Amino acid sequence: MWNESSTNFGGGFLDESTQGGTAKKSQDSDKSIAPVMIKHITSATGDGLQIAGKTVNTLTFVGVIRNIEQDTTKISFSIQDDTGTVTAVKWLEADKNPLESICTQINTYVRIYGLIRNQNNQQHVLIVRMFPLEDLNELTCHFMEVIYFILKAKKPAEESTLSNLPTTFDNTMSGMSSEQVAVLEVVRSANDSECGIEKRDILTRVPKHIIPRINEILEFLLCEGHIYTTSSEDFFKAT
Repeated sequence: MWNESSTNFGGGFLDESTQGGTAKKSQDSDKSIAPVMIKHITSATGDGLQIAGKTVNTLTFVGVIRNIEQDTTKISFSIQDDTGTVTAVKWLEADKNPLESICTQINTYVRIYGLIRNQNNQQHVLIVRMFPLEDLNELTCHFMEVIYFILKAKKPAEESTLSNLPTTFDNTMSGMSSEQVAVLEVVRSANDSECGIEKRDILTRVPKHIIPRINEILEFLLCEGHIYTTSSEDFFKAT
């Protein structure tokens, strides 16, 4: 489902624990959280995940728990999305119940924040935080976060400073659903155009599952004052 030419990540995270604490730190390090698909993790090579020449320190991804293995020191989760499967590891704390504050149900959608690690030439993720999805609309939100993050990383630094777009899509923004936010961002992306964007062009840019509800979503955004019509009822701009 992903065009590898447009979502190609090279490298991986610099693991200071395996470099004797001497990993290079520079202005090229990106301290933001990088939303990725699992294939980006498993296809990374070397000691770090890099995006547009910048080393990313923390990543987040969404997937389904397919298998759980527990021993005395850690719990290993097999996490799957549409692009692949990766092992995510949670180290246990001696003074805490391993079942507390962690999702342990197979076939549950979860979001994971973590660090990429390489062992025996195989990538896995060290879990920093993990929790179940409360709304499957977060899947759509995550897909768009991945696309946006990659495109923004490829822009020159001077262009990035001029961008007013958020670094992530918040599906709770102004009480809107992730589908409504997705449509709003598509409209906003065409604000530089004199007449804005036509509805037929919006339909080509939004996820396919949104298309049947596009009229309802546009009507909502109009009523809430987030967008307005321009040259005709089929052309829109964001406020």
